[in-house]
Amino acid sequence: MEILLIFLSGAVAGIFGALVGLGGGVIMVPLLNLAFHIPIKIAVATSLCAVCATSIGGAARYLGRDLVQIRLGLFLETTTIVGAIAGGLLAIAIKPTIVSGAFALVLLYTSTMMILHFKQDYAAGEASNPDEITALRQYGALGLSSLAGMVSAFLGVGGGVVQVPILHMILKFPLKVATATSTFMIGITAAAGSVIYYFKDMIDYRAAAPLIVGTLAGSHLGARLAGKADSRLIKLIFIIALLYAAVQIGLKGLGLELF
Repeated sequence: MEILLIFLSGAVAGIFGALVGLGGGVIMVPLLNLAFHIPIKIAVATSLCAVCATSIGGAARYLGRDLVQIRLGLFLETTTIVGAIAGGLLAIAIKPTIVSGAFALVLLYTSTMMILHFKQDYAAGEASNPDEITALRQYGALGLSSLAGMVSAFLGVGGGVVQVPILHMILKFPLKVATATSTFMIGITAAAGSVIYYFKDMIDYRAAAPLIVGTLAGSHLGARLAGKADSRLIKLIFIIALLYAAVQIGLKGLGLELF
């Protein structure tokens, strides 16, 4: 029964991850930690494996619709991977309560950003031409991408919480293109971070297997729905879920429970 519930959790995370380009980790880590009582560090490591599946499922459809900026994404990955390795090593070294607190803060940041941009939709548009992006913006995005990688491995979220704003606000890509490119990138980023956790034997494979299968299926559906669903409703549901998870994980890290 638990395997089925983890599979369904992965499917939900995959749908939301592909819809908003965040990799699904912002849903998977709270579910693994709060619903299945998996320690936060193990939840982070296990989630990161499943994030790779979100990227594979979602990016395949986005690539078919020519929404992914492949060359620019690979350029940014040169620093994102370095950040992911550093983030994984840092997460292993520090106390679980710090990881819980950091995760709660990232969830609050993500939900706040979504509230501030609540009226902004996922309407399709032509991406900025990478050849016309100034060198200052490109290298600024390159530097910040290392932060996305660190957040990805440190918290098991895929890095989209940082990467989507970089692509959308700094490089000025339409939100749908930023989402698609982020979904493409997070698979590479998550794989780099997962290697660190693999060698430290921190991945719960019993949870990872159904989670990956569910996430892969959900990400396919999420990418299909991205152009059809009411983005405001999706954002509202997502914001509520993130705020709840932020409070619960923050309290749990302090040894408390809300309900």
